[in-house]
Amino acid sequence: MQQNIKEVYRYLRALSRYRYIATILALVVMTVIGGYSFTLPKQYQADSTVFIEKNVIDSLVKGIAVTPNINDKIRVLKYALSSRDLITKTLEEIDSEIFTKTNAEQQAYIAGLKERTKISVRGNDLFTVSLVGGDPAFIQKYINALVVKYVEESTSSKREEAYGASRFLSEQIDTFKEKLEKAEDVIIAFRKNQGIYFSVDEKSTVAEIKKYLTQIEGIELSLETLEAKKRQLQGQLKTLSPTIESIFSFDDGLAGIEGDPQLAAMENHLSNLRLRYTDNYPEIVRLKFEIEILRKRLQDQEEPVQDSEGSKMTSLNPLYLDVQQRLLEVQGELSSEQAKIKNLQRMLAKREKELHEVPANRKELNVLIEERNSYQKIYQDLLARMGKSEVSKQMQLAGRTATFRIVDPAVFPEAPISPNMLKMFLLAVAGGLGCAAGLVFLLENLDTRVRDVDVFKALGIEVLAIVPNISDPRDLWRKRKRDVLFFALTGVYGLCFVGLFAYEIYLR
Repeated sequence: MQQNIKEVYRYLRALSRYRYIATILALVVMTVIGGYSFTLPKQYQADSTVFIEKNVIDSLVKGIAVTPNINDKIRVLKYALSSRDLITKTLEEIDSEIFTKTNAEQQAYIAGLKERTKISVRGNDLFTVSLVGGDPAFIQKYINALVVKYVEESTSSKREEAYGASRFLSEQIDTFKEKLEKAEDVIIAFRKNQGIYFSVDEKSTVAEIKKYLTQIEGIELSLETLEAKKRQLQGQLKTLSPTIESIFSFDDGLAGIEGDPQLAAMENHLSNLRLRYTDNYPEIVRLKFEIEILRKRLQDQEEPVQDSEGSKMTSLNPLYLDVQQRLLEVQGELSSEQAKIKNLQRMLAKREKELHEVPANRKELNVLIEERNSYQKIYQDLLARMGKSEVSKQMQLAGRTATFRIVDPAVFPEAPISPNMLKMFLLAVAGGLGCAAGLVFLLENLDTRVRDVDVFKALGIEVLAIVPNISDPRDLWRKRKRDVLFFALTGVYGLCFVGLFAYEIYLR
């Protein structure tokens, strides 16, 4: 820390010794930089702000008319404003003198204008066009003319597009109307010549054939299921006995008719069938008849044979009857499904015959009808688009679409934007002080004279005595007078320098 402080004092003393040359160098550098900044050509900037104004009618006529898209306009804005054709037209509009020069000079000038013209877009509805140049009157006139020219050409081009679209659609409508009428005449003449009025619709017939095939596939699958169920029931029926034997004991007396197990099973089965079918169902009629026969047989039955354990009675097996009944149901369903599939196959054969019998003339007529329908569809689409085009054209004529509005035209730039005198002043001051400090540092390090006793102490040399510097008062007075005069003159010069820059900054 002590060493750093000594170094600072050392360079301050050096600055005091070389104050004249350091001050002169600083002033010279400041003067050079300041003089250079005043010789730089002044550049002015003019800009114009344009607002893209949306119309409320755009949302009302959505789907009815075609309106220009704002995003499309923004997308091509930069290319349109900086196009060579628009720049040339703008220069012709303001009677530029560049057209009196050679083609090469004209091309170079237009390329320079194109490069210096800046377009900045803010949001989706505002953009600014600016130009930097040395002639403030020209750049103001040029920017205003450029923006106005772009707005005019944009509006006129949209109107021309609307007119062109209407003319094109009108021509196409006439063309397809004529084609549609010719196609109708050809169909009428064909019908008269052939005498054909078809009642069979080929498409609907094909659809019916597909439907019949699908139904037949479903019934065949159902038949396979029923056949498998039938085989299962037949196998089960073979394993069962049609009758069963019942043994009754006479210890408690002979059982009554209503207690007969076979009769109870048959009545139970009858009750179950009545839950699903009416009394006219064949199986119910048959079962009722068998129950009546069984009742009579039980009433007329002779005394049963008695053995040591009781008496035996043979009766129908209810499980056998149930399986037999289910087998009969499956057979009935099989018969019904087979009848359905035969009916469908008959209808399918009929439709296929109708389809195969459609003559070649019908196909030719279908071709003519399809051609007529194609023309008719295009004609109807053109009529719908013609309506939209007409509404769009009227909106363009009335100026009801999105329009450009110049909200801030370019004004005459009074103050230049370049060079920046404040920055140049700060640069001159920093450059002058930096050069002066560098010179003092260089001279101090090139000076090999010993100015401090500490140098000998650091080298280990013993200092025996120090001879003081005896100054003459008259020399000191003359030196002080010279310093005052020098710094007074340099101060006045510096104030003039600062004042000149301050005045220039104030004017801008």
